[in-house]
Amino acid sequence: MSLSPRVVGLLSLSALLPAAAFILGRSEWVVAVALVNVFLIAGSLYVAMSPTEEHADHAEPNGV
Repeated sequence: MSLSPRVVGLLSLSALLPAAAFILGRSEWVVAVALVNVFLIAGSLYVAMSPTEEHADHAEPNGV
């Protein structure tokens, strides 16, 4: 089974299930922080594993 890196990043959203269960057990602000963390991590993985654009220009490191 071959999964693309972007799909793996999206699979990290499955961490919302335990966070949702945490909401049912407690109603504190810590739960909101946990949910925000899940979205930040999932978004970071999605961006980090997405394909990049290749540029045709090959500039010199010193700009010359």
